[in-house]
Amino acid sequence: MATGTTPSPRPSDPRQAFRLALARYRGPRLAAIREAMGLPPAEDRLRPAAAAEELAERLDQPATSRALAAGLPHGARLAMSLMAVAESTAMPVAGLARELELLGVAPADAILPMLAIGLLAIEPDPEIGPVDDLASALASPRARVAAHPTALRVTRPVRPEGGPPAVSGEVAVVREADGLEPIVRLGALWQRAGAEPIRQTQQGALYKRDRERVMEDPALAGPIADALTPLPNPAGLWLALARRVGLVESDASGQKLTAASPEFWSENALHLPQMIATGWLGLRDWQEAAVEPVAEGDEPASPYLRPPIFLWLATREESEWTAVDDLAAFLDAIAPGWDRPTLALEFEPPAGTTPASSRRKGRPIPGPSRGVALLETMLLGAAYPLGLVRAAEERGSGRRVVQLTPLGRYVLAAGPTPPPRPSFDQFLFVQPNFEVIAYRQGLTPQVVGRLSRFAWWSQIGAAIELRMTRESILLGLDGGLTPKAMLEVLRRHSQRELPAGVVDAVRNWATHRERVTYYAGATLLEFESPEDRARALAAWPPTDDESAPGSAPIAVADRFLLVEDESTIPSGLFTQRRARDYRDESEPCISVEPDGVTMRLDRSRSDLLVDAEIARFADERPVPPALPDDTVPPPRLFAVTLGSLRRGVDRGLTAETLADWYSRRAASEVPAAVRLLLASVTGAPIAPPVPTRRVVLTLPEPWMLDGLLQHPTTSRWLGDRLGPTAVDLPDDHLEPFRKALRELGIVVNDRFGRTTNDTNEDGS
Repeated sequence: MATGTTPSPRPSDPRQAFRLALARYRGPRLAAIREAMGLPPAEDRLRPAAAAEELAERLDQPATSRALAAGLPHGARLAMSLMAVAESTAMPVAGLARELELLGVAPADAILPMLAIGLLAIEPDPEIGPVDDLASALASPRARVAAHPTALRVTRPVRPEGGPPAVSGEVAVVREADGLEPIVRLGALWQRAGAEPIRQTQQGALYKRDRERVMEDPALAGPIADALTPLPNPAGLWLALARRVGLVESDASGQKLTAASPEFWSENALHLPQMIATGWLGLRDWQEAAVEPVAEGDEPASPYLRPPIFLWLATREESEWTAVDDLAAFLDAIAPGWDRPTLALEFEPPAGTTPASSRRKGRPIPGPSRGVALLETMLLGAAYPLGLVRAAEERGSGRRVVQLTPLGRYVLAAGPTPPPRPSFDQFLFVQPNFEVIAYRQGLTPQVVGRLSRFAWWSQIGAAIELRMTRESILLGLDGGLTPKAMLEVLRRHSQRELPAGVVDAVRNWATHRERVTYYAGATLLEFESPEDRARALAAWPPTDDESAPGSAPIAVADRFLLVEDESTIPSGLFTQRRARDYRDESEPCISVEPDGVTMRLDRSRSDLLVDAEIARFADERPVPPALPDDTVPPPRLFAVTLGSLRRGVDRGLTAETLADWYSRRAASEVPAAVRLLLASVTGAPIAPPVPTRRVVLTLPEPWMLDGLLQHPTTSRWLGDRLGPTAVDLPDDHLEPFRKALRELGIVVNDRFGRTTNDTNEDGS
């Protein structure tokens, strides 16, 4: 396969991706990995697929993975730690190399030992081909590695040796965020995706309308209340985090982002702060650095800076502070150019294994101010509101300093589980206008989850505003809540009695919704007439609804029966002409008669929806009854009239919707007669018709008319040709045409030029 061919999509299951990567190894390499894992030598020739599955099963055992990781050198264990803290089971080699460089580790010395014992595997790539020489495969600019998920899960992160200098002086103005910002924002995003899926292209970019809907929503794009440094594209951060933690999911087609089920909140709310923090450390779809133009094939580097920087912060004691500019200088000393915007291959493989043309050089090293700005955005703009770091100022110098919070130390395995935040129950003010004011001190992830299910987050700041609407209550009902459960949440956390109007509205909205019956799946039987349906109901075998629920037919409209269980339909009573899946697009079933306003409905191709569509702008016409021996029922006819079109326009019918309907249902354009009526109804400008009197001139021979139409003296006075010897002659051209004939020497009868209404003085 040619270089540059797009590789196949990665499997969503990390274990399967790891197994498929090993399956691309050559037999000798797989044999070496088996030996490193302590397996006996294979008696027969190794089959890559079977050997890959055997090795994956071996690593499924936590004891095996833990023992293999324990025997690695410190640099390799740091590489495992980088992937473990970010829960990244796969990443580009260039990204992992950049992270290792920031920890002062030679990338090749850390990655190759893990590949040799099978804890990492090089992913398949047409550019690399079957893997044998590990160092040569790593040298490819497109090389990626996959880790076995069990190996990452049992790996306890280790910290690098040394660390940035601690601040020696005192600090002041200590600030710590409540950590609620991402949880509330993700709750708002979950609601938006639940109300209407967010559409995206196959490449993952949002469509224009959906991008505007997300990126301009005040609850998502609004500034963070307790912000120390502005964040670029905050709505993009919330969307990326929601996808990372599973609160928003791609549908089967991959073209829509939908909300996870409401059970997500009850199952994950307690651990959501840790999930968000870990997800941010491994986030690749959003970056702190401003988006800069990069060359084709390059990848932004800032997302790969988070894990190593936080591992360095974890080397400090709980009470120690680190200055942001000291951290930038420390990284400059370890890895000069660490803050450049794109990735490049950061290690040299053994001599002779890689042609120089396959290695990319890094970009020029920017000035030192870029690194400080990048750290401030990362630590004070993102990590601070996520609750990972505290911030303060050094006394005297005013330098910004940071230290890990208990949550930050916990996600890096440097501290115990963080204690729960203190909270109080009564923190809501429910207004009679259905607005709800919530004070942040009382919110917890669990409460955010409960409120997100039925109250719309509308404004997020120091005080948070929600709003209850009919749609938000219906969202809660669809998610399994009852009106009693919603009101109980409000009563429990409200500082005063709920307004009576709010209580009544919630109950009434729920009552209206309960009048609608929802069927997850059903079969509709259509009959030619209400009388046919009545006869079918009378002949339907009796059923016991309690023993066979869903077997009894339900009358729908005037010609349909609904049956939940298709297997209970007595097929002997009916002759099925056609089955239709209403998930498919509608098909043409209308033919337009020559008069333009009459439509004939093809019963064999029609569906349940077409009657309602036609009724918007046309009326059904009676047809003669079918003869007794007719096996085919008579067609149904509909007519478009001035009154029926006026009815449609009053209900929102437009020329565009009418054109779309004729295109789908009749496979034709709107007939001219209907367009004329529609223009009359909508008041479209129509020039009034001007009556004119015209004369038909007839000549004895066709060649004579040919001559008159060709000669310039006479042709300009003649109208349209009507036949071989007839032509249209406008009334006001009679006298000029008569004179033109005389100029050509053609004898003209004295009566030529008079119309049938012309008379002599004597009346003759």
